[in-house]
Amino acid sequence: MTKPVIADSSALVSLASVSDRNYNQAISLSNQLVRENRQIIIPTEVFSETVNVLGRNGSHQMAYGTANQILSSNPIIPETTSKIRQEALTKFKNQPESVSYTDCLVMAFADEYETKEIFGFDQAFRKNGYLRFGIDRQKTALPR
Repeated sequence: MTKPVIADSSALVSLASVSDRNYNQAISLSNQLVRENRQIIIPTEVFSETVNVLGRNGSHQMAYGTANQILSSNPIIPETTSKIRQEALTKFKNQPESVSYTDCLVMAFADEYETKEIFGFDQAFRKNGYLRFGIDRQKTALPR
């Protein structure tokens, strides 16, 4: 069984916004996730952030429609445990100012679900040793 992919709001917002610079790539990667039958994990905070950003930058109608589309795709939307919250805060403490707590939460969820793959566009994921699904290549050891 393949490991799940943790979704970040950067990708979910891009999927819903035709004018977003990552829209076409988000659509392509989303289709790849479907073709590969990958399980998507959306932390509750990421779901909330996505709806809030779309409601603020687009409209409540757009945010509502996107939220319903997300829910109908049957993702796992887990609550954040105390352990994950603490791990996210630990990661957040050592990040540059440009990295959000939500990004750290996504990375902590990846650790919890024992995956390195994140459906998101933020460079912070790659810089912290995670793989942006469909963007970053997994490093393989070179033969000696």
